[in-house]
Amino acid sequence: MVDASALGADSLRFERVYSASIEDVWALWTTKEGLAEWFAPEGMRFEVSTLEPWVGGAFDHVMTAVGAEQVAYLANLKRPTTAWVSGRFIELVRHRRLRIRFDIDFVPGVDSYPYDMLVELHAEAGRVRMILTADRHPDPEMTRGATIGLTSQLQRFELAVAARTTREQRP
Repeated sequence: MVDASALGADSLRFERVYSASIEDVWALWTTKEGLAEWFAPEGMRFEVSTLEPWVGGAFDHVMTAVGAEQVAYLANLKRPTTAWVSGRFIELVRHRRLRIRFDIDFVPGVDSYPYDMLVELHAEAGRVRMILTADRHPDPEMTRGATIGLTSQLQRFELAVAARTTREQRP
């Protein structure tokens, strides 16, 4: 199965179905504790500095490469191993939809640009269908890295959903 498919020239699309409650899936996107469980791709460390899940609210975080492969990849591209990322929630419909616009201003030699991530959630008889659509970057190598990173993040997301479901099923 192909994890990402082009929706045109400007976006990547990922679709997953989870045996989980809509509340758990939503919490993984909208709480510091939830994001800490999965938002860092493999080989990266993630720390939320500000999370305000309302329209206009901030989603600011730091992402640092800690894995040898990730550090080497960034060094090869002459990019820093730490990125301070600022974002804003520009759309939020509880348990249904959220859109985050990140300001990509941490790439040396590249002018700042907006990067949108849209999450759509659909409750379906005890399961949740999640569709994640993300912008492509102007640089093809950044888009390749984003695809790898999002794929890794979604694998971690699946583990976080499963862990929450297991915790809820305990007596």
